[in-house]
Amino acid sequence: MVYQLKNGETVTIRVPTAEDASALVHLMIAQDSQTRFLARNPGEFERGFTVEREAACIRSMESNPNLQWYVAEYQGKLVGNCSALVPSSGERFRHRAGVAFALLKEYWGLGIGGKMMESCLAWCREHGAEQVELEVVAGNERALGMYRSFGFEETGLRPRALKYPDGSYADEYCMIKYL
Repeated sequence: MVYQLKNGETVTIRVPTAEDASALVHLMIAQDSQTRFLARNPGEFERGFTVEREAACIRSMESNPNLQWYVAEYQGKLVGNCSALVPSSGERFRHRAGVAFALLKEYWGLGIGGKMMESCLAWCREHGAEQVELEVVAGNERALGMYRSFGFEETGLRPRALKYPDGSYADEYCMIKYL
């Protein structure tokens, strides 16, 4: 999907292909070094992933009906990625979906994250999800604001959910949106 952004430019939210593997590896390495709000420490992703492994990962996701992965392409460059997942086992959990997002810092504030959210929520609805869940690090006010603007509500707090290399911790909010 091609979306109009706040600055008048457009962003394309699309499913990645194996040809995107190199750009995705570089994207995720850059994302991890730009903020403490993501799940990995700087350097953690690059220790385990090669372009070949990322291409294989993309190909395996193409055949998984319970998972959708998107990339955000802006001015010819991959600048963000997001995913939506419906549990593949356990009928009691199939009404739930989880989503996750990451965007390069220099592209914050343009509305790209919101367009990624729109794509993920549409996929969740198409796949029968009744509620969408996510986690967000306490203190990530920009992300919290966006999630709230889409109707997500905080339902709980995980104290000390993340531990950083310097020994400090961060709490994490659990959020839900009912579809």
